[in-house]
Amino acid sequence: MSSIHLARHGQSLGSFSHEEVNEGIAKKRFLKEDLVWRPGMSDWLPLQEVADAWGLNIQAFESSTLDTTKEPAFFEPAWERREELGLLVALFQTVKTVLFSPSYFFSKMRIRGGIMAPLSYYLLMHCTTLAITILFLLPMILKDPSSFSPQLAAFSPHSLLIGGIGFLLLSPLIFTLAIFFSAGAMHLSLKLVKGAAEPFEATLRLFCYTSGSLSPLALIPFLGGVIVLIIGMICYCIGLKKIHASTNWKLFFAFLISPLICFLVAFLLLVVLVIGKTAFLKIF
Repeated sequence: MSSIHLARHGQSLGSFSHEEVNEGIAKKRFLKEDLVWRPGMSDWLPLQEVADAWGLNIQAFESSTLDTTKEPAFFEPAWERREELGLLVALFQTVKTVLFSPSYFFSKMRIRGGIMAPLSYYLLMHCTTLAITILFLLPMILKDPSSFSPQLAAFSPHSLLIGGIGFLLLSPLIFTLAIFFSAGAMHLSLKLVKGAAEPFEATLRLFCYTSGSLSPLALIPFLGGVIVLIIGMICYCIGLKKIHASTNWKLFFAFLISPLICFLVAFLLLVVLVIGKTAFLKIF
């Protein structure tokens, strides 16, 4: 049975299995006024209207009241509670939960809630990883540039140093464009196969937290790239399935279409650059 999405007062509570919803009703975490949706429905409906048809525990609704002393039904990423937990603790908990408990993380992750928090997490993780990489490689490159690439031998150490610092300063912009582009391609692919149940914001939040948590693994010598690829595919598949309640086949086709969209957009940009360069040379 497909996942059931719940929301309260415009805030997503997450996606849950039939058993989890029954348990939530019994423990009064879910109320009869909460809105529900699952694939095949044209609109959200109050939980009490579908409970009987879906075989849910409707008797528990008789005494359902909002208990503000209980923990919210959704799991807000630790990063979004960093003022309460502390920066380092929130950072560690978010990385740990995404990588080691992705099913739990994405079933409880806030689908809506803005993009600045996940984007700041993503940029912090990637820029820190890049800075560590540059600090590690730059001394070796300055000592013997040709051992990394024959083209680097043509540059002076001063130029290489300036280039490394410049690339690091531009990295937030580059990473931001990259995450919007990749998340946009995947979301469009899901739209094409009718597998996107949530707005682009949900997909972007997923990509930010997943990609940001994966970035430190790239520092592992030799096998870092392979580990990122394998764990990344697992996390992305679990996250997209949990958030969009998409089927395996729709995810499969979305993962096939997404690289094609990226290639097509890159090709069109290249054509525009070539045409623009040609026109510029003709004019001047």
